[in-house]
Amino acid sequence: MYDSEPLPVRHEAPAWADLGAAMGRAPLRQGVADDWSLALRARGIPHRPLRAGARWRILVPVARLDDAVQELTAYLEEQPVGPPEPEPRPGPLSPAVQTSVAVVALAAAFTAFIAAPHPGLGLYPDTWQELGQADSARILGGQWWRAVTALTLHADAAHFVGNAAFGGLFTALLGRAVGAGTAWGLFVACGLAGNLLNAWFHGPGHLSVGASTAVFGVVGAMGAAAMAAHRRPDLLRAVAPVAAGLGILAMLGTEGERTDLGAHLFGFLAGLPLGWLAGKRAARPGPERTPPGRWAGLGGLALVAAAWGLALAGR
Repeated sequence: MYDSEPLPVRHEAPAWADLGAAMGRAPLRQGVADDWSLALRARGIPHRPLRAGARWRILVPVARLDDAVQELTAYLEEQPVGPPEPEPRPGPLSPAVQTSVAVVALAAAFTAFIAAPHPGLGLYPDTWQELGQADSARILGGQWWRAVTALTLHADAAHFVGNAAFGGLFTALLGRAVGAGTAWGLFVACGLAGNLLNAWFHGPGHLSVGASTAVFGVVGAMGAAAMAAHRRPDLLRAVAPVAAGLGILAMLGTEGERTDLGAHLFGFLAGLPLGWLAGKRAARPGPERTPPGRWAGLGGLALVAAAWGLALAGR
C-alpha cells in the first residue's frame, strides 16, 4: 500500500494533525494504519500516511480532524472485538543500514583489488595511486575526476577502516532522515565538491587521498538536514544540529600528522547546502517517498565508475 522506503518521523507542518495522537493510538501498526486509511478514504476525508520506523502515523488536515475522529470512532465501534494484535517481531536491518553495509563491502572489495598487482592488466598499486589521487595541479588543469577517484584510495588499511567505519555509520544515520540512496548520493557529491574546493584553496602541489572529505560532508549534511526539518522558528533547535556537526569535525577531523584539515573543512561546508536541500525534500508531506532518492544513489555510483573510467583511459 505504501512505499517501503522510510519516511520522515518528524512533521511539524501547521496545516496537518496526527490522527493517531488525537485518537490516543499513535504510532500505529501497519495493519491498523491500512484499515484507518481505507475507512477515511471511504468517507472522502483527505489524509497522508507517514512511516515512523516500524510503525505509521496518519496525518489529516487540521480543519478535518474532528470529522476524522468521529468517523474513525464510529468505525471502530462497529468492529468485532478480538484478541489483541501481537507485537511485531524485530524486522531486518533498515534500508539505510543495509545500503551502508553493501557500500562498505563494495569499497572493501575494490580496496583489496587495487592493493594487489595485476600484471595482465598492467595495473599495480602504485598505478592506481598515480591515476586517482587528488593532485591539485592536475585537478586545476582539468582532471576533475581525481576529486572523485581520490575518495576510493587510502594510504593504508587503518586509513580505510577508519573512513569505512565512520562513513558507514554517519551515512546510515543520514539515510534514516533523507533516504539511503539520497544519503550515498550526497556522500559522493560532498566528496567531489570538497576536493575541488580544497584543490582551489591550496593551489598546485597538494596531494591527498581518502574518503574523509565525503565523510565530513555527510556530517555537515546531517546537521543541515536536521535543521531543515524544523519548520517553526526556533533558533536553538535550528542551529544545534549544525553545531553538533562542527563538534564532530573538531574532534575527529583536525588531529594527526597526515590529516588534511582543508579537505575535511571544505567537505563539511559542501554538505551544508546539499543536506539542507535533501532535508527540505524529505520533510515535505506526501503519501509516498518515490524513486528520486534511489536515482541519487545510483547516480553517485555511476559517477565513481565514470571517474575511474576517465582516469584509466588517460594512462
